[in-house]
Amino acid sequence: MNFKLKVTSLCILLIFLFVGCSKTASNVSNENKNNEVTQSTSISKTSDKEKDDKDNSKKVPENNQQNKKQNVENEKSKEVKKKVVVLDPGHGNRSNLEKEAIYPGSTELKIKDGGGAEGVNSKTPEYVIAMGITMKLKVLLENKGYAVIMTKTTPQESPGNIERAEVGNKNNADLVIRVHADSSESSNTSGASILIPATIGYAKDISEISRKYGEIILESLINEVGMKNKGLVERSDLTGFNWSKVPVILVETGFLSNPQEDRLLNTEEYQSKIAKGLFNGIDKALSN
Repeated sequence: MNFKLKVTSLCILLIFLFVGCSKTASNVSNENKNNEVTQSTSISKTSDKEKDDKDNSKKVPENNQQNKKQNVENEKSKEVKKKVVVLDPGHGNRSNLEKEAIYPGSTELKIKDGGGAEGVNSKTPEYVIAMGITMKLKVLLENKGYAVIMTKTTPQESPGNIERAEVGNKNNADLVIRVHADSSESSNTSGASILIPATIGYAKDISEISRKYGEIILESLINEVGMKNKGLVERSDLTGFNWSKVPVILVETGFLSNPQEDRLLNTEEYQSKIAKGLFNGIDKALSN
């Protein structure tokens, strides 16, 4: 009886030991599996991070290339959008007595070109002075990168004012500069003025912007040359203004009827100073 009891107790003990070992092995196995999962997840995350880093490293050069391409396109855009300045040297070596409408649809007519003024002492015609200043101004503007278009290039040309205005319109000019020299019955009158379209009349739509440009350019001219400032003058009767659809001003660069200014206007140095003053003003006006 005692022997049977001992055998039974031993069997029960062995069973408990077997179950306990089985659980321990199971726990170890589970822990190993968990560790494998954790390691696998960690490796996966590291791999993903390395992949992202590689992707990002690829994106940086691509972005740089895109930026460079955009900069090139911006530079090309600037070149395409050059400011257009139309230069209109006044008069020609002959009068043009044909008539044209003072504004679109008008029955009032004016002659195309009356011939211009003449130096009181030098007898130099206005068109010579106007062309000399204009050509010097053209060089300065082109050197700065402006697109410059002339309404005429030789003294023999004597286009009407409608034809001159259409040059600015067709080229969608940012500004038209009409270059002239003035004259007066009084030989004492001197100085420079700028004519602009009137706030009433056919050219009223371009009056405000023309005035703005005119103020800047006249101030620059006076500062550069040191001549008398005769101010801005509104005109509603000028054919060249009334047919213009773009900003336009007419610069009177001095009085050929004044002996001193007549002499100065005939010198290359003085013409160059006038051209420089006009250029500085144009550049400032069109940069604002």
